[in-house]
Amino acid sequence: MQRLLGKAFKIIRESKGLSQKEVANDTISVAQLSRFERGVSGLSVDAFYACLKSMNVPLDEFQHVYHNFTQTKDIQFSTELSDAYLEKNIFKIKQILQRCLSLEEKYPQQRTYKLNTIVVKAIIYYCDKTEVVPNKDVQYLMDYLFSVEEWGRYELWLFTNSAGLMTIASLETFASEMLSRTQFYQELPENRKRILQMLLNVISVCIEQNHLNVALKFLNYVESFKKPEADLYEHLLIRYYRGFYTFRAGNPEGLKDMQHCADIMTYLECFGTAQQMREQIANLQS
Repeated sequence: MQRLLGKAFKIIRESKGLSQKEVANDTISVAQLSRFERGVSGLSVDAFYACLKSMNVPLDEFQHVYHNFTQTKDIQFSTELSDAYLEKNIFKIKQILQRCLSLEEKYPQQRTYKLNTIVVKAIIYYCDKTEVVPNKDVQYLMDYLFSVEEWGRYELWLFTNSAGLMTIASLETFASEMLSRTQFYQELPENRKRILQMLLNVISVCIEQNHLNVALKFLNYVESFKKPEADLYEHLLIRYYRGFYTFRAGNPEGLKDMQHCADIMTYLECFGTAQQMREQIANLQS
């Protein structure tokens, strides 16, 4: 990890055309910075922050570069699972499940592996409703979420992908709790997107089960959510679910809005999402 941190740091420094002397400034020696970039030794937290400041690089920007550069196992896992779900590749998802079960058995003291296993079981259930997730697993996941004082990205990911396993009462409680437990992290752009995605999943489940009052509560919230205009994907999803709500509330015009959003997703080459939308629209029309 130390070697990769230094390598990512060097990439950013060189991309800005800065010398080691400029970045080291009066905080550390050039030799110390050189050893850090080569992975020979580390830096103290204070020295690391000072060097980032010398480059005018905030910590979240460095993390973004570092994560994209290293493609951590967590990112690889969630990406692989998401891609398999969009493809409705149940065979691949079950392969992922077997890997998770092996890790859970090998490291029984690490909750993360058990939680990951439950999420994969949830994804399989969404693809095949006969593959029901045991109640004890759902309860284990809910107990974990309630035990965490301040939700970060991992907890948001867990809840987003397990929303379809919960009762509407639990879903409403958790979604409301989530909004209060992520206040500290909401200023981070990546977390704002995850919170929005989580709420959209909650809205989808509520509309599908005809709990329209709960759906409307969170739909109004996401529509007032501060979103950059550049986040077209999120804007489209909100319009899609507003159409879904409108249709379920008795106005057939909502279906036209849903179809329009699916057409735009296709145009933008978001084929997996577009296909999911079209399947849902077809079910509503049947």
